[in-house]
Amino acid sequence: MKIVILFGALVFTLPGFSQTKDTSNEAIPVLEKIEARLNSFTKLSYRYTMETWYYDDNYHFVRNAGIYIERVANSPIGLRFQAKDGKKFFIYDGSLTLRIDDSTMTIDSASAETAAKMQNNSYLYHSLAMLRNIIPVIIGNDSIQKQLRDTLIGGRGFLCIDIEGPGMYFGLFAGILHIGVADLRRPYVLIVDPNTFFPFQFIARYIRGNDQRDFVSVTYADINTSPAAPAPTSWHYAAYADHYRPYKHTEKPPLVKEGAVVADFTLPVYSPERVDSISLHQYAGKVVLLDFWFKSCGPCMVAMPHYNALQQRYGKDGFQLLTINIEDGPDDMKFFYRKFSPSYKMLFRGGELFQRLGLPGCPSALLLDQRGKISRVFVGFSQTAIEKEIRKALGQ
Repeated sequence: MKIVILFGALVFTLPGFSQTKDTSNEAIPVLEKIEARLNSFTKLSYRYTMETWYYDDNYHFVRNAGIYIERVANSPIGLRFQAKDGKKFFIYDGSLTLRIDDSTMTIDSASAETAAKMQNNSYLYHSLAMLRNIIPVIIGNDSIQKQLRDTLIGGRGFLCIDIEGPGMYFGLFAGILHIGVADLRRPYVLIVDPNTFFPFQFIARYIRGNDQRDFVSVTYADINTSPAAPAPTSWHYAAYADHYRPYKHTEKPPLVKEGAVVADFTLPVYSPERVDSISLHQYAGKVVLLDFWFKSCGPCMVAMPHYNALQQRYGKDGFQLLTINIEDGPDDMKFFYRKFSPSYKMLFRGGELFQRLGLPGCPSALLLDQRGKISRVFVGFSQTAIEKEIRKALGQ
């Protein structure tokens, strides 16, 4: 008996109901057939659907794209590819990337002459090209558990391989990487069509303690090993120059300096009763920490549980924490308000302020003294360092 649960394109089989085969010996021959299949092509096209769910961060994202991959010798990653994602078109010719946007009719190019320049490419992550890289690693590493079982999807039988190594996850080109986060596991599920030995779905699960809801899944469809090759000119900037104007990068202001005064601003603030607004001048005479964040920022999510402690510990001494979200809306504020029950103020729509201050990323924070001057700029979150500067600003 098998019970299959579908979450969009994601397939989980409940333990105890699928026919689990508990040795790596039976999984390895299947992995070897997948490896041979993925190595058998010089060009390949497919469609993919990537779904990301981080439930505890209220983050859900779905991407659909068509991919064309061609193996070439003169590329640091051994291939070139094109990806069509709605109105966005991405091209990598082995040394240069092109980003074409039909919604703005712009084109942007960048040098990518090393593998390091492509290691975070979202179209390659969890792609068939990535699987071709990591399957030999899975086969050859005895510390990685590999369990073969059966599953049903839409009434069809598939092979399912559960993959997990101690404290590890897979990089795009680097093979095995180490998690470095306590209480986090990164098991994978590879679902394979037994008729073709092409992957059907690849799932990365994020298990935090007892929370097993989070995942990134990629479903592969319409795999074609003999696709029509794109026109030779389609790999080159010149083919698009007459139709698209060059994308102009917004020049970021310089990072605000310590000792500067932050100009007054007014932003909406969330509370369960209503959305109101707060201005910086309301906290004149206090030591104020302006902390900038957004919901899909992993380090921001790590920092947020510590904010209440800061406000409760120093609020009575003339300290006020204002967290400022730079891109999310009222529904997300409601979610995080319920999650953290903040004793501080939770502002949002702070993207323009964030840009104006020249901050490089999130989480970032500014500590203002009683005169409104910046006494310290923090890039990243360190509770120890922030508390030390808060005490100094309060004269403790």
